Amino acid sequence: MPPSIALEALNPDHTLELYRLTEANREHLREWLPWLDSIRSSQDTRAFIDATMAESAAHGAPHFAIRCDGRLCGVAGFHALDTQNRTGSLGYWLDRQHSGRGIITAAVAELVQLGFGECRLNRIEIRCAVGNTRSRAIPERLGLTLEGVLRQCEWLYSHYVDHAVYAMLADDPQRHLIDSFRRTTCLPRS
Repeated sequence: MPPSIALEALNPDHTLELYRLTEANREHLREWLPWLDSIRSSQDTRAFIDATMAESAAHGAPHFAIRCDGRLCGVAGFHALDTQNRTGSLGYWLDRQHSGRGIITAAVAELVQLGFGECRLNRIEIRCAVGNTRSRAIPERLGLTLEGVLRQCEWLYSHYVDHAVYAMLADDPQRHLIDSFRRTTCLPRS
């Protein structure tokens, strides 16, 4: 049976559960995410949630908690929206236990649709470390175009990593992949 996946607008009620999920997956996430050292307490998680809520209120850049079968298993959202140029960049992470089940693909498909629809974006980007093949599979599966590689653009604890840059435009013909994927997943959002 496919998992039941839902997106919930990230809010202070998620603080303790999200902090515990981060702690339980610290080593797993540390391989590709540079922010783990800045999250050392539930207060740090609350500060992150407050910042995402402020960004969302100011610029319409939503962030969501991802639930699978009722359990919090990750986060996905827009880093920021450039409303003048109608562009946005997506980020996401998932705990180790839930990876490989299509959960992030479903969440990102929903966010891409939200970006082009409600947020009225013209361009959506996803950047992934070149070596992070699992993360890169998401934009590739959803039909985003690999536009290039940014060399040594992120410091990851002890070394620089290159980022693959994927993007989709509102009028890209491959956008139908997002729509067809969403029809098969029916992901609720609250």
